[in-house]
Amino acid sequence: MNITDILEKLAIPRPNHSDTLDAVMASITQLLSSWDISFNVQEFTLRPYEHALVGLFCILLSIISFVFITRKKPILALLCAVLIPVIVILEFEFCIPVVSLIISKTGQNIIIPFDAVNPVREIIFMAHVDSKTDFFDHIERARVYNWIPVAVIMGLLLPVIMKLSVKIKIFAHEIVNRVIRGLSVLLILYWCLVGIAFGGFIFLEEESPGAVDNGGSVTTLLKLSQKIHLGNVNTGDNRITIVLTTGEEVGLQGADAYLDKRFNGKDKDDVPVYLVNLELVGQNGNMVYWEKTGIFLNWYGVNPELVKRLNRAWKTVSGREMERAGKITDDTQRFAAVDIPFITVGNSGVPGLGFGGFHCSDDNMDRVNADNIRLMIKTLSAFIEQW
Repeated sequence: MNITDILEKLAIPRPNHSDTLDAVMASITQLLSSWDISFNVQEFTLRPYEHALVGLFCILLSIISFVFITRKKPILALLCAVLIPVIVILEFEFCIPVVSLIISKTGQNIIIPFDAVNPVREIIFMAHVDSKTDFFDHIERARVYNWIPVAVIMGLLLPVIMKLSVKIKIFAHEIVNRVIRGLSVLLILYWCLVGIAFGGFIFLEEESPGAVDNGGSVTTLLKLSQKIHLGNVNTGDNRITIVLTTGEEVGLQGADAYLDKRFNGKDKDDVPVYLVNLELVGQNGNMVYWEKTGIFLNWYGVNPELVKRLNRAWKTVSGREMERAGKITDDTQRFAAVDIPFITVGNSGVPGLGFGGFHCSDDNMDRVNADNIRLMIKTLSAFIEQW
C-alpha cells in the first residue's frame, strides 16, 4: 500500500468523541497486522469533551461571579474568579481531570516496538491520530488565548477593588461598582469567546479531514515502521519505539497516558530516551522544527542534539537546512515535563497555507504534498542510521 492509499484511509474526520476515530485506529492495526508487524494497543480513559466542558465551566463561573458582584458579595465573586484558572491549569497544564471526567470513553494508543540486542539509547517516534474541528484555526485560536492571562487577572482584581472601595470608603464608590459590573460583563463575553474556541466544534457540521494535521505524520511513521520491519533501515544499537496517540487534540491525554504507563513510579529506563514528534508533515515547504513546547506556565526548549542530528539527516536527503518555528503545544509537552529530550518536526507550509487553515475543511487531501512525506521517511531513516 503506497503513501496516498494509506493517507486517504486516514484523512476522514476523526475527532476524539467519534466512532470514526475508533474505526481509523482499527484500520491502522489491521494494516500493521497485514505487514506482520508486532504492536501493542494501550487503552486508557479518554475525556473527549475536555475542552468543551472546561469552556462551559469558565462561562458559568464568570456569570456566577458577575451575579455575586451585582449583589455586592465580592468574596464569593473572588472565589469564582479563582476557580477559573485553577480548572484550566489543572486540566491542561497538568492533565488532571477536574470537570472533564463528566464524559469519558476508552481511548487507545498504538505502540510499535523494535528492540535491539544491546541498545545504547531509545528513540521514540510519535504522532497523534485524532483530528479536530474548530471555529478558529491554530493562528486565530492563539489570538483568543493570548488574552486569557489578562482576563484571569481582571477577574481576580475586580472583586478585590470592590471590597476595598467599601472598606476604605472611596469617594463615589458606587460609580466604581458600576464600572466593575461593566467590566464583569466584558469578562463574560470574553469567556464565551474562549468557550467557542474550546468547544465550538459541537455546532459545526463540516469537519476537518485532518490530512496534514496529522494524517501525513501518521502515514510517515507507518511507512517507517514497515521499512524497519523489512530490514531497510539499519537501526544499529538504537531501540526504536513508534507511538501513535489519540487524545492529543483534547489536552495531550494519549501522551500523558503513555508516559504514566511507561514511567510512573520508576526510572525512565535502562538507556537514555529521546522523543521525535511529528506534526504537520506532508504540506508544502521546507522541514521545520519548533523551538519550544508548552501550554500556560512552562515552556520547554528543544534538545540541541536532536536538532543537530535531524538537521544533518535532512541535509543529507534534501541538501537544505531545517528552518525554525516558534512555539507549539503538542504531545512533547508531557515528555518535556518529565525531562525527556524532545523535538517536534514537520513542514512549514510555505508557500502553501503555512500554519493557518487547520482544524477546518481546508485540511484535506488537496493540501498534501506526498513528496514531502517521502522525504520525511528518508530523513528519519537517515537520522536513525547516522546515530
